[in-house]
Amino acid sequence: MTVRRRATVLAAAGLMLAAAGLTGTAQAVDRQLPQASETTCSAGAAQRPAGMRLAWSDEFGGDSLDRRSWSTVMDFPGRAGGHYHNTSYGSYAVDENVVLSGGRLRLVTDNKPVVGTDPAGTYQYTEGFISSHDKFFQAYGYWEICAKFPAGKGLWPAFWLIPQDRSWPPEIDVAEWFGSIESMHSGLASGTWPDVRWDSHRPAGLTPTTGWHRYGVLWSPGRITFTVDGAPTSTITGAQVPDKPMYVVLNSGTWANPDRGGPPDATTPFPNSFDVDYIRVYRTK
Repeated sequence: MTVRRRATVLAAAGLMLAAAGLTGTAQAVDRQLPQASETTCSAGAAQRPAGMRLAWSDEFGGDSLDRRSWSTVMDFPGRAGGHYHNTSYGSYAVDENVVLSGGRLRLVTDNKPVVGTDPAGTYQYTEGFISSHDKFFQAYGYWEICAKFPAGKGLWPAFWLIPQDRSWPPEIDVAEWFGSIESMHSGLASGTWPDVRWDSHRPAGLTPTTGWHRYGVLWSPGRITFTVDGAPTSTITGAQVPDKPMYVVLNSGTWANPDRGGPPDATTPFPNSFDVDYIRVYRTK
């Protein structure tokens, strides 16, 4: 999730920076989710990048989250607690918002206020959050999800990578959707806090809310290339490209600040979900 905004907020709070969290998994939400479309981008054989082998994957075919692969508690610098990123977010991560159904992961965002304990407080919205911290991490390789993003003002789902060693930066935002401005962000945070460098890109012409697409990053020494459906959208080169092992975060959520189109309003559909058909990570043979 774009940490540039996190960093600004957390600096004022005297923290380091922020990220995401929750704990557990559940099978249902109280209100009916929109039906997930049946056609995804996973039909047929997996597309193996040349010269690479599959290192880790989850096809989300079970009825509960695979705890050998995933954690549901935030554990990175600057988080406000195990279930709440920071004040850039309006959402608190709860177990019942991580739903596996029909071979899909559905990370739900809802507008049912909740009284949280980690950290304590009352939160207007809830989100789903999972990470592979301490479960799977590596440096370099090709990382890809097949996903469909929710449409609506104030929604903020994302696929991102952060360091296993709990440092920040770096952060690689592979696919971060800002619903209020209907803009997909991909980019890299590098440097040292608070002197953070941002290499950010917002590819045009994407349709993340109306169809299933493959969002990926090909990461090698000194080079990062972002892709959508296998086609490059932007490339970052230079010494700022990280070389340390990183892990995956997938989360839904809501924006809380007045910029970037502002938070949800009466037009935002709830509940909604960030739907993921699979995640696959490859490494050089």
